[in-house]
Amino acid sequence: MSADTGWSFDAGDHIAALAWLPDGRTLAVAPAEGGIVLLDRGAGKVTRRLAGHAPANCALSAAGGLLASAGQDGRVRLWRTDTGDMAHELRASDTAADWCEHAQFSPDGALLATTAGRTLRVWEATGELVFESTTHDSTIAALAWRPDSAGVGTGCYNGAQLFRAKDGVWEPFSYEELRWKGSIISLTWSPNGRYVAGGSQEATIQFWKLPYRAGEELFMSGYATKIRELAWDATSRYLASGGGEVVTVWDVSGRGPAGTTPKQLEGHEGRVTQLAFQHRGALFASGGSDGRVFVWDLAKGRRHRHELLPPASIAALAWSPDDTALAIGSADGRVRVRERGQA
Repeated sequence: MSADTGWSFDAGDHIAALAWLPDGRTLAVAPAEGGIVLLDRGAGKVTRRLAGHAPANCALSAAGGLLASAGQDGRVRLWRTDTGDMAHELRASDTAADWCEHAQFSPDGALLATTAGRTLRVWEATGELVFESTTHDSTIAALAWRPDSAGVGTGCYNGAQLFRAKDGVWEPFSYEELRWKGSIISLTWSPNGRYVAGGSQEATIQFWKLPYRAGEELFMSGYATKIRELAWDATSRYLASGGGEVVTVWDVSGRGPAGTTPKQLEGHEGRVTQLAFQHRGALFASGGSDGRVFVWDLAKGRRHRHELLPPASIAALAWSPDDTALAIGSADGRVRVRERGQA
């Protein structure tokens, strides 16, 4: 990707989150400190400014006509994207000291899941609370929706828990306990719903096939650092992971990754910090602490490189809904959007 095409915007602080609105024409940007801005895709001009969370912003998610923002104040705000008005303000837990680290709409956009401390809550878009769990062993570090929007998974110390709604009613306790002696700090659910993968503080990946049967779980080790970066491709065949300077890609087709050798994609000169597959396409992007972004084509074995000038660690990556633009957020507060074809 060429460094002198597209546009850039200075948000003023480390980028905490990026989220494309469903129409694909607007990018929401949350710097760690300060207000949230909506940027026009065409030129990167500010179309709206929204109040940020104090002392810091943590998460963004968009669905329908709403944008959810969350922060260290433990609150979640639902914004109407057409007017910029706040529709609802929600508390992610009853403990004022808990940060709201995750706020994520379900794939169908009907529900919003939030985490703060040991509390998981699921809300309707109207702001009505429909489910709550406070039984986690420690602070919830990871969140992932089930692809059919009928359940959600959480990761913390001692593994992952899966919760679900049956016939529209949420069950009070987890229906799967994916136990493991360690801390799960990232979690992702395969698009076909068959697998859950978790990255750990102990530099391993835990891999569970569903429905879970004790003794059938797998773990992948040999990583240099803890694994916060996990991403599935749209076909559920490839699981990409960070955990060092190399991007590791596991092929889950056939009998799964057990006993197989993953692809090792080299090029970063610093730790991989972000991974993002296209929603439907075959490309995926990786960003690193070296300030580089690579776009990979696994089938063709080809990559394109874009370097931020000056280099700054990549803090967020987001493909547009139509997979034709990649938004890049960095630790120095810069946001860049590159349209596919600017190579």
